[in-house]
Amino acid sequence: MRIRACAMLMSVVAAVATAAEIAIVDVADEWTQIAAVAPSLDEMDMAYDDLTGDVEGGTLNLSGNVLLIISSMATNNASVHQGLDDNAQVIQDFVSSGGVVIETTQADQNEANVDWLPSGLTAVRSDPDQAEFTIEDADHPLFNTPHKMIDDDFVGWGHQGWPTVWEVFATLEGFDVLATSAGKNVIGEADHGNGKFVMMCIAPDKYSQVGNDANTLDMATLFFQNMVTTYLPQAVSPEGLATTTWAELRSQ
Repeated sequence: MRIRACAMLMSVVAAVATAAEIAIVDVADEWTQIAAVAPSLDEMDMAYDDLTGDVEGGTLNLSGNVLLIISSMATNNASVHQGLDDNAQVIQDFVSSGGVVIETTQADQNEANVDWLPSGLTAVRSDPDQAEFTIEDADHPLFNTPHKMIDDDFVGWGHQGWPTVWEVFATLEGFDVLATSAGKNVIGEADHGNGKFVMMCIAPDKYSQVGNDANTLDMATLFFQNMVTTYLPQAVSPEGLATTTWAELRSQ
């Protein structure tokens, strides 16, 4: 019995030790028909744990992970939507302990209100979709690391008939606003415990893979790289494992 228990413990330790720093929930939605976070991270040569199937089945274990990226339109999959809601406490504890959760845009008909946010934070998406994009915090690393980006870099993004901003926040409470579109909030960041929640109304993952043109593909790729490079070094896992930077990972 002791030998078996020790073997089980060693398996758990090994699983934690080998967990990737990034976890993803990545769905091919009905509009873009691509799960785009994984290929976007592949292009950065970054490892990740794809937890989509777990969430679809109702479970979420973020042990050893420090950054969770939820793909654009992930909640178009009803089981994934329900799985995220059912694991609200897991997500909140993960962030409170130092993790970072990024949710890129979701269709309001699938997930208007983000139900898994903690008390004091509210994010509700709604129409319209808008072409205009204004950076409200030009000094934030999200728009500077590693690529300096200005408002004009977000002009003309598109997938089929959808523009740069896909949905807006009808309500965004408890968040620092990093970007707006025609007076509507579209990117927000909020501290919670030792970590952060980041909510967006743009789809850099999808647009970097299936954008309408070279400008969309290129600029969305740069912003996706900024997103990961900004928030991965800020994240700390519940186990206290500090993360490495993209540059450090690429040099290995």
